[in-house]
Amino acid sequence: MECETGAFAGLLGRSPAMERLRQEIAQLGRRELCVHVFGETGSGKEMVARALHALSRRARRSLVPVNVAGVSDELLASELFGHARGAYTGAATDHEGYVAAAEGGTLFIDEVGDMSALAQVRLLRFLEGGEYRRVGDTVLRRANVRVISATHVDLARRVREGRFRQDLWFRLNDGQIFVPPLRQRGSDVLLLAEHFLREEAASQGEGPPALSREVEEALVGYAWPGNVRQLKSEMRRLVARAAGREATLEDLSREIEEGPGRRVGPLRAALKEREAELVRDALDRNGGVLARAAAELGITRQSLWAKVRRRGLVGEGA
Repeated sequence: MECETGAFAGLLGRSPAMERLRQEIAQLGRRELCVHVFGETGSGKEMVARALHALSRRARRSLVPVNVAGVSDELLASELFGHARGAYTGAATDHEGYVAAAEGGTLFIDEVGDMSALAQVRLLRFLEGGEYRRVGDTVLRRANVRVISATHVDLARRVREGRFRQDLWFRLNDGQIFVPPLRQRGSDVLLLAEHFLREEAASQGEGPPALSREVEEALVGYAWPGNVRQLKSEMRRLVARAAGREATLEDLSREIEEGPGRRVGPLRAALKEREAELVRDALDRNGGVLARAAAELGITRQSLWAKVRRRGLVGEGA
């Protein structure tokens, strides 16, 4: 199945988890169903929504995304359904909302679990009849829109807790897709890392860094709480720090090299401690002069400086 072009552009990966994801998208994309996409923050929920839209008969029309997290009830009603001129202070003209903009296409509502009780009622009414009124207007309008929703929270649990309407959950959940977190995708981490490195390096007019074996092990071993979004940010940083050469562990962010979420075994921890001892001893023997200490250790001054700063062995001005 194609994974880098067409409807699945951007959904990279050869892991079983990604193969299942693409199969589920293919099954639900061509059906006129509301689909709910569940996944952790940064895992690619909007990308899944775009793939569902691209496979549907609505693909020639727009997919309109809206994130409803933290939006007040009145502003959300105006953003979704539009408002009439004079509906409230500052409404100087008529405003067509996201629903009208998505006519014939798909409306993607992200973080739907954060909707207030009133906003849930308004959305349910629209889903049940396809009808809505703009804020401050008496005209009943109709819309032909497919709705895809997404959230990082367990909506079924929120229903049980009385925090989300069960009838709305049933309407949104004709089909459900789970986006696997990056930590469950194995070596896909490296495939994505190399893709982001090439992409960022090209945009900066630089040569992409090569990944040393220890860097590859660190990337695969890290838990990636921010998922694909965090990995992309890390690769952007890596291009800035190691463009055109082989990246080392010292080029990675501290939390990835040695912080929470990294699955570091006792041998690696011991090696890190031994490295710190060797660096301290070399600095002591050479009076803190980085160039001489680096020559003794057989590494570049830049690499030694990175180790010194990362380990907090001397002050910034050494």
